[in-house]
Amino acid sequence: MSLSKTLGTTLSLACLAIGMTAVQANAEEREFALVFKVLNNAFSPPIQAGCEAAAKKLGDVKCTYIGPTEYDEAKEVQLAQDMVTRGVAGLGISAGNPKAMARIMKMAKEKGIPVVTYDTDVLPEDAGLRSTYIGTDNYEFGVALAQKVLAHKKDGTVCIQSGAPASENLKARVQGIRDTLAGVTKDKGIETLTGQNGWTEPAGCPVYNNDDITLAAQQVRDVMTNNPDLSAFVAVGGWAQYAPEAYKQAMTPLKARLDSKDLVVVFGDNFGPQLPLLAAGLSHYNIGQRPYDMGFETIMPLDKLSKGGTVEPFIKTGTEICTPQDALTTCGKVAN
Repeated sequence: MSLSKTLGTTLSLACLAIGMTAVQANAEEREFALVFKVLNNAFSPPIQAGCEAAAKKLGDVKCTYIGPTEYDEAKEVQLAQDMVTRGVAGLGISAGNPKAMARIMKMAKEKGIPVVTYDTDVLPEDAGLRSTYIGTDNYEFGVALAQKVLAHKKDGTVCIQSGAPASENLKARVQGIRDTLAGVTKDKGIETLTGQNGWTEPAGCPVYNNDDITLAAQQVRDVMTNNPDLSAFVAVGGWAQYAPEAYKQAMTPLKARLDSKDLVVVFGDNFGPQLPLLAAGLSHYNIGQRPYDMGFETIMPLDKLSKGGTVEPFIKTGTEICTPQDALTTCGKVAN
């Protein structure tokens, strides 16, 4: 055989070997899918960033981050089912409708796909369908929101704003607020504040925005108009402040009441659009979560579980309390 033919054969075999190695590497790549409640939300991009960073760190993992563009519980359930049908190596679920999502999680478990929940957990009776929950202790989050109200107001009227009524994480926050203002322990479970410890909820409250930012901002305006003597407004998420101009229009006329703390306003979340509003004194506290950490920490237990390992039943990602004084300096750096 001539030298040119020998070199040609050698190069061909080398290329074939490289090609086979690449195919083998792709075949061994594990796909972990994170299904979120709604992508059109400031909370969503940091979760995706954390998911992708964890996948990159592991090296042999692909992060597939999906969810409905607008809040749509049925669409989210369908997307999760698609991932189970596809046969992903692991599944992370933030359940907009926990009961409906439990059915999909059962399908995944039957197929041997590891499942974890993050941000929003399933109902207690379905906890056995997932290996762990990653995120905030949502009841304690509600407690923290209420404690900031109590730092300035000992009694009065309070209106709570939440997102989707069926969302278990938000229900837990609302419960934490009510119990703390009422001065009772978690096992007592106040359904509505009707004078307990001096606190009441006015007619029409809580308000639910179903993750609709425009509606959330309008609700703030309506609540303030309909309740001119309101003592406190507590939002368990940042929705209304994601429409900063509309929020300003609703709250600027109340600036004197805010400055004197005749009206105390506390918001969940501490994303970019919210912080100038806090710095301007249009809210008193913003308590943020750590969505990047949620995305990152959801991938890590899926990695362990896919290899036959075990994980803790609750992986807590923590919170951050922001004030007008630190709103534009140190606050929110983790979230943003």
